[in-house]
Amino acid sequence: MRHRRDGRKLGITASHRKAMLANMVTSLFDSERIQTTVPKAKEARRLAERLITFARRGNAAAVGGHEEKRLAARRHVAQTVHNSEILRKLFNEIAPRFADRPGGYTRILRLGSVRVGDSARRAILELVKKDEEKRKKKMPRKTYHKVEMPAAPAEREKARPAAASAEGAAAASQATAEGQAPAAEAAAPAGGTAPAGGASPTGGAAPAKAPKVEAAAAPKKDKAHKAEAEKASGDKKAKAKAAESKPKGKKE
Repeated sequence: MRHRRDGRKLGITASHRKAMLANMVTSLFDSERIQTTVPKAKEARRLAERLITFARRGNAAAVGGHEEKRLAARRHVAQTVHNSEILRKLFNEIAPRFADRPGGYTRILRLGSVRVGDSARRAILELVKKDEEKRKKKMPRKTYHKVEMPAAPAEREKARPAAASAEGAAAASQATAEGQAPAAEAAAPAGGTAPAGGASPTGGAAPAKAPKVEAAAAPKKDKAHKAEAEKASGDKKAKAKAAESKPKGKKE
């Protein structure tokens, strides 16, 4: 069973795969950009980032006074990178570039083209630049709620009808007051006496009361029913008088 055996076999033997990945990583450190297939790029990225981490730790140990740890890291990386010049570049140039970057030293760019012959998907494996910013972290959701938000639309909609009704009531009361003043002047007699409502304490005419609204007239149907009822009652009275005026017959 193949339990806990990670990695891709890539259709080749172990020795072939080890040599191929070592050559790919060496070329990556040399030119900092290579072009290959997607599965091979993923496997080479794992090995390249592991070697860069070894170089970073060795340099950090040398700064702290542990030169033997830097030598051990250099010998460990030399088992994969056999070129001394590229090994020196890795420890002196590439590792210091990523001293403050905990991982993520490489990038895979997928190409839209395929390889002629087997139609394998192509990709570019490259090292990240020094001045390139890291991927920004997502802001937590609770920070968005700290911003002062305006009033809710529902509350504004509720406040608008109340204000409109208050304005309408004020306008209606003002209109009624203006309409009642001419009516009071017209209803006052020529002698200047106060109306039936009485006089104000200052001697002027008291404000006239608002006229009462008369009851609405009865519908036409009610009038017709009343006329028919009156007509029927009149016919009954006439028949009763006629019956009384007739002489009563003799009993046999």
